[in-house]
This record gives sequence, C-alpha cells and structure tokens, in this order.
Amino acid sequence: MNLELLLIALLGLIIGSFLNVYILRLNTGRSTTGRSGCMSCGVQLIWRDLVPIFSFAALKGRCRACGSSISHQYWLVELTTAVLFVLVWVQGFSLIQSILALLLVSVLIVIASYDIRHTIIPNAAVYTFIALALIANIPAAGTFKLTELPLHFLPILISGALVAMPLLLLWLVSRGKWMGLGDVKLVFGFGLILNVYDGLMAIMLGFILGAIVGVILMYGPKVIKRISLSPTARRFTMSSEIPFAPFLIAGFFLVFLLKVDLLLLISALI
Repeated sequence: MNLELLLIALLGLIIGSFLNVYILRLNTGRSTTGRSGCMSCGVQLIWRDLVPIFSFAALKGRCRACGSSISHQYWLVELTTAVLFVLVWVQGFSLIQSILALLLVSVLIVIASYDIRHTIIPNAAVYTFIALALIANIPAAGTFKLTELPLHFLPILISGALVAMPLLLLWLVSRGKWMGLGDVKLVFGFGLILNVYDGLMAIMLGFILGAIVGVILMYGPKVIKRISLSPTARRFTMSSEIPFAPFLIAGFFLVFLLKVDLLLLISALI
C-alpha cells in the first residue's frame, strides 16, 4: 500500500476514535476532554484499550474490568473515518481543500452517528457543517475583492436553497412528521458544496438507500432482532421511526467522493 495513503488511513482511525468520544458525550453534560472510561462500570481505560479497532478486537468487544459489551459504534466509526479519509485524499484536492474536506467528512460522521443513536441531528454539528461548506467556497486570496464576495456567494446560497427546497416542502406539508428540519439544514449544506444537480442526486440516492434498508427491516425478522428501533419496538413497520440523515450522508459521499450519477448509469444501460 502507498505509504501516504497508509498514513492518511491511520490518521482517520485516530480521528475516528476522537469522534466517538465526542458523539457519545455530545449533549450529555460531560466534558469532551476528560479521560475515556467504560460506559457501564466507569473504570478509566488504559492506553492499550484505546487503540482504534485493535483494542476492540483484542478485548473481543467486552470491557476488561466488568465484561459488559462495548458498542460496535467504536470500530465502525473508526474504520469508516479511515476509509473516507483515504477517499478524500485520492481526489487530488489541494492541501487546503483536502483539510477542509476531511473536516467536512468528520462532521458528517458525527451527524450520521448521532442521528442513528438519538434520531435527531444536533444543531451544533449541522451548523458547523454549513459554516465549513461556506468557508470551502471562499476564493483564493488575491483572486477577488471584498466587494465582490456577496455576488460570489449569491449563486452558492441559491444552490443550497434549491437543493433544500424538496425536503423543506416535505417538512412543511407533513408538519415535521415525514422529515425533520435538521435534514433540511443538512441538505442545504450539500447544495453549498455540490451544484444543484449533484445535490439533488445525493438526496435521490439517500432516498433509494433508505427505501432499500426500510424494506430489509420490514421483511427481515432476523435483522430486526439485532437492531434497537425503540425501547418498545419488536419489529419494523411503516410507522417506525428510523434516522434519515445517515442515508442522505451516504448519498452525499457517493456523489462527492465516488462521482456516482444514477441517471447517467441508467441511460448507459438503456
């Protein structure tokens, strides 16, 4: 493997480990800078229990002190971050663009993971995502005048609004029952980074992925037993609540990093 990509993957594993801490402590009142400990017994973890992925495997997914199960979120977030960091790095962005893209990816991982755990998108994370998207659109120094910035950002903001419009309409029509306002804010950020076509493509892919997973959950009893839908749910139905942000974010990554164009693929097959 290319040494540079290996180092980026290792960076992703380390960042993913820190993201886990932030995700699990966000909105709990706990500091994000304190020592890590077992979520069940509270014992502080030693260094060899904090090595991304490898510690989970070595401990066989259980706390060394009390034997309670460790959430699979830990290694999944770490591995996902590493893979996405590598995909960002191979895009050929400039150094500054790569750093901004890595930050965007990190924030989106936080949003997706938090939504999976709590079925809500934290405002702090989604506003950070939008702010980073706007920063990523600032022209290089010396290529613009300050008076030109409003005209520069106007089409970008319009793109964000157009991409968010379909979900905003769903939110308004359903009064928040079909779609959360957090999802609307999220795809507004998509539109700031992507053009209108690609932003809408990311949303379409998100809906398709969500539909596929929904069908699997409805007709896969063995899968349902392993997924906690709610404290009382025993099976998935059309009225069950599932987080939608992870599917939207997956659609965004498919477009942003893998350049997936579903309509182009369909036209090529016809």
